[in-house]
Amino acid sequence: MAALLASALGTAAFMTACSNSAPAAQSAPAQSAPAQSPAAPSSFPGSASPSPSATATPDAAPAPPKPTYCRRGGAKVWANLASCGWPASANTGPDLSQCPGHRLAAHAGSLTRTIRVTAANTVISCESIQGMLDIEAQNVTVKDSVIESNSGKLGEAANGTADIKVEDGASAIIDHVKINGDQGVHACIWHQGTRLVVNAVNCYGSNDGIFSWADHGYSSTTGNHFVITNSYFHDFTDKTSNGHSDGYQTEGASDGLIKHNTYQMTASADSAIALWDSLRDSRNIDVRGNLITGGGFAIYAEDYYPGDGGPGDPPAVGGYSVSDIRFTNNVFSTYAAGCVGSFGVWFERPGWSPYDGGPTDGWHRHGNRVLETGQNLDGGNPSGPGLSCG
Repeated sequence: MAALLASALGTAAFMTACSNSAPAAQSAPAQSAPAQSPAAPSSFPGSASPSPSATATPDAAPAPPKPTYCRRGGAKVWANLASCGWPASANTGPDLSQCPGHRLAAHAGSLTRTIRVTAANTVISCESIQGMLDIEAQNVTVKDSVIESNSGKLGEAANGTADIKVEDGASAIIDHVKINGDQGVHACIWHQGTRLVVNAVNCYGSNDGIFSWADHGYSSTTGNHFVITNSYFHDFTDKTSNGHSDGYQTEGASDGLIKHNTYQMTASADSAIALWDSLRDSRNIDVRGNLITGGGFAIYAEDYYPGDGGPGDPPAVGGYSVSDIRFTNNVFSTYAAGCVGSFGVWFERPGWSPYDGGPTDGWHRHGNRVLETGQNLDGGNPSGPGLSCG
């Protein structure tokens, strides 16, 4: 077993710890229409050239129309996400057509072990792995695989743990991977490396989906440069970290793209996307074309350092900033709550001087709407009969 892992993954180090009993990882079903391949790691907002417009070939068959309920929203959309063109269990995770014999190679073991990946350009493909991957090298690719792990820790003792951790100085592409945190890790993916590309990931069982971490002890750019596309985030746990679940979270990260993902949060979760600045500036992040429900507020983009300007708190002037954060063409659903989140879509606090609980340079919102009503949300939170959002 150890020899197989060493061959597939480079240097492997196993950490012994008590593990919660859990079923073995299971192979995902073969996908009939897998999500698109990830963008090249060098493509990030602010640096990529515009993509040419797609041109249909004369003999291309038209795409079949989506069911009518896809436009109406509600429970039927969430029960048929893939049919409506959204990332779901059916079109994320491993594409078994890319694997020998349409099967994953099993590497069973303790869910609490740490498997170190130390060789640059390592490719891990068509594996079903139990244990936490610790990526310590540049240009590592994990694709068409299943990862299941458990840190063996609960509460804040699990802070910083992840099924896949991209360490200082490392970079990774995570493509078509099913990630199960087994209610025992902080995040599906913990990014404190130089670059991260995530595509068609099915993430669940963790406290947060993806966390970009600012490690000042290593450099001023850890956790920056990330692309997250075509992925499904759902069924998080409150048993690890502080129990406040977020689909994506950072306390300071820059140069990111979060595009065409499904964030199926509960009304008791914290948020789908939380962009803060307690450790460093958060800037140049593009959030576009996602389907989102749930959270207390679905979205935080709050300058709160050294304070948020709320009652008894100093204003967020002179510290780090949250700026150039763009929200474009996102679709928000009332499936989890009438206000999308328990309290609303956007965390805003008019009167909290000087930024009203929002970004340092104000909101940049265009084309955002409620799926079920069509209401435009670029100017604020949902409104209507019986609603008190915000």
